[in-house]
Amino acid sequence: MNYKLFQSQKRLHDSLFELYIDGGLELFQAGTRGLKRDLIIRLETSGLTPEKGEIIHYYAVNRWDEDDEFDEWAKPLVALSAEAEAIIGVNNDQLDGCRSTVAVGSDFINFIH
Repeated sequence: MNYKLFQSQKRLHDSLFELYIDGGLELFQAGTRGLKRDLIIRLETSGLTPEKGEIIHYYAVNRWDEDDEFDEWAKPLVALSAEAEAIIGVNNDQLDGCRSTVAVGSDFINFIH
């Protein structure tokens, strides 16, 4: 077999395999958002442990579509401690203008569904 043809077929095979592994064929067939909606979710809490804090930062992005994203901070019911402010890198003044955790959390759940 011609070496160039062999290399070309190998590259095509490897490309199709990568597309298959990444679910790209389904994505291509279904359009922009595709059949897959794999969300990467990151949550930050106001406390140093989940039991003592509430979620104050809701973030999710679809790994197949960067425009399918939710990113919002929420104002906690109880002010952040100085230690929490230092760890999170956000202070109470910055969160004052944010919506409540209940409102943001509700919108976040709707976004996920």
